[in-house]
Amino acid sequence: MRSIFGIVFAVLFGVVVGLGSAFLALEAEVGFNRVTVGPWIGNPRAGGINADPYTRAALVRSGELPVGGGEGITFIARRDSNGRSLDARCTYVVAGDPPPARWWTLTVYTPEGRLLGNPAGRYGFTSREVRRNRDGRYEVVVARRARSGDWLPVETDGAFKLVMRLYDTPLATATGLVTPVLPEIKRERCA
Repeated sequence: MRSIFGIVFAVLFGVVVGLGSAFLALEAEVGFNRVTVGPWIGNPRAGGINADPYTRAALVRSGELPVGGGEGITFIARRDSNGRSLDARCTYVVAGDPPPARWWTLTVYTPEGRLLGNPAGRYGFTSREVRRNRDGRYEVVVARRARSGDWLPVETDGAFKLVMRLYDTPLATATGLVTPVLPEIKRERCA
């Protein structure tokens, strides 16, 4: 009788630990090929046949269609450059040098991966739309209230994420020969 309880306990313990660790691995976005650049996290193999099992499971769970292997890479930021969670009550400046890519996009999403609706109908910028300073750098403001220049509205009270997709980039090959250059995300003030 004692051994049956021991077996049942061991099986239940194994199931709980296994499911719990799988859930935590998917929530924490761990993967074997992750590239972290400041607040940005990407995986050059996410859209290819060599994607690791954690990345595949996270993509199936989210329903996201990744950029194809060798075509580009997607970087996601849920935090600013100081490590604080992105909060729609705050104003952020996303600024930097153009990344090593032929074409890129910067978009605002809900934490679940849906476009963040807003009355202005502006969800993101492309590398062709964004204005550049004299030195070639760009600056996009992410805030509730309209701002001059390149502005991405956030119409929510909670968290959001920024997604930067780089197309036709050497980063997509995961050779490590190109140093990633991605923008900083600076929090200016909060309401």
